[in-house]
Amino acid sequence: MKTILVVLFIFLASGTLLFAGGRNETAVQEPAAAAFSDERLSSEKLAEIIASGDPNTYLVDVRTEEEYKSGAIPSAINIPFDVIADNLPTQDRSARIIVYCRSGNRSGIAYETLAELGYANVLDFGGVSNWRGELEVRQ
Repeated sequence: MKTILVVLFIFLASGTLLFAGGRNETAVQEPAAAAFSDERLSSEKLAEIIASGDPNTYLVDVRTEEEYKSGAIPSAINIPFDVIADNLPTQDRSARIIVYCRSGNRSGIAYETLAELGYANVLDFGGVSNWRGELEVRQ
């Protein structure tokens, strides 16, 4: 009886190791690394992008409406970070979207939200204080 139990134990242990080690799992594909950058844009580069007038680029201020009205980067639209998933700047997932906020925290959240929604060209400018140009007061 002991021999049968030992053989059964060895059989079960080897089968477990065989199946556990022999799995062929498919790796989950992450979004292309080139589409996203942890490096923040410089004020000069953002000014160049704005000056180009590219209709496929959206500059999004993700602060509150009150913050936005007090002074925003020229050409920016206001979509607060906490509602951006329901108020997308465009349906075009390949459009360039640049987000910014007061300090960089909310823009980071907006960046992640847009990435999770499949946007392939999102840039995080960080805080509005990084902007070296004039801010536009909105009514």
